[in-house]
Amino acid sequence: MAEKNWFEIGKKRFGLTEDTAADFVRIGTNLWNRAEPGFGENATHEYLAGLFEGLGFQIEVFEGMPGFIAAVPGAEPEIAVIADMDALPLPGDESGAYIHSCGHHMQTTDIYGAARLLSESSSEPASKALKFLAFIAVPAEEYINLESREELREAGKIKHLSGKQELLSRGIFSRYTKVVSTHAAGFTEPEFISSVLGMGGFEVLRFVFKGKAAHAGAQPHKGINAQNAASLFLQACAFLRESFNESDHIRIHPLLTLPQGISVNIIPETAFVETYVRGANPKAVSDTVEKLKNAAAGSARSIGAEIEIEDIPGYAPFKADPGMHSLLGQVVREMGIPFIEEQYASPSSDMGDVSQALPSIMLGLPGVNGLFHNPGFLVTDEKAAYVLPSVVLARYLEELIKQTR
Repeated sequence: MAEKNWFEIGKKRFGLTEDTAADFVRIGTNLWNRAEPGFGENATHEYLAGLFEGLGFQIEVFEGMPGFIAAVPGAEPEIAVIADMDALPLPGDESGAYIHSCGHHMQTTDIYGAARLLSESSSEPASKALKFLAFIAVPAEEYINLESREELREAGKIKHLSGKQELLSRGIFSRYTKVVSTHAAGFTEPEFISSVLGMGGFEVLRFVFKGKAAHAGAQPHKGINAQNAASLFLQACAFLRESFNESDHIRIHPLLTLPQGISVNIIPETAFVETYVRGANPKAVSDTVEKLKNAAAGSARSIGAEIEIEDIPGYAPFKADPGMHSLLGQVVREMGIPFIEEQYASPSSDMGDVSQALPSIMLGLPGVNGLFHNPGFLVTDEKAAYVLPSVVLARYLEELIKQTR
């Protein structure tokens, strides 16, 4: 029954047809097949910009990186509607392939879908809304491949390691008064729209344990096993978890790696551990960072190894604007669609940095199996993933502009 309600609203208000819906599904599939790394989304940029140009939108391209702003000619945008373009590495694939296992291709499809519905509608609210909207394709939301991003920074192409942080530093978001974003959500209902009120921020910690190589069979006593020091640190991390206050939503997930080519008959001289420290507030994250630094230093000393520690700033916690959240719930319920209010989610996004600067919201999208960051991630309902959110987003933007103006 819900599908009939929202689809009928799309037909009456925006001229939605089955052919248009099929086109949105086709576009979503095409974007799925263009999975690319952050700051390297060139094919996605070209394809998506072409779609907006086909609607008559003007395109402002970002310097030195993929991404753009699309707006109708003569617009004076006040609200930014944004979507991430990047994907994640496909685990186990030696060719360097990427996969949209976080559903960012849905975001790009749905902001285009909303823009198209508004632009093809003959209603006065739709045409008014377009004058105050900017649709922004943003690179590099996933905080990965930091070494290659550091190279871009050294080359002067970027100053920050994520797309939205870079746009904040360039003053792009200072043009707007509100920001609307979307993201796939893993709830089991077949059709819904969700809104998360808060998400964790994080910092990145990198540890290099340095020991001494030796023959593992003949002279292990002459070596200092860096892997043992790192393994001891992982055990310390496990013991520390009970010291985390549950209300702070602290999450750590350390990963131990060794240099390539290490032989089984050599005492490991070097071992690496990297982790995020996620949490609901900056102080809790900072306190946990200090705990881990102390634990790493103690683990190294106990084995006789040395330790190097690098602390890299990550993302700020996300906070939804209460008024934007309330309006979304009203619009979604009036369309006969279940509205899910999520109090807190542990994942992090550079939307957190944006939300600290401007009133923001993140619409949760249906139609996926919920296996995020997993090679088994799939869109399970194409109409729910690509069409329903386009209609909801178009309707929400109409009301948001009416409220703002």
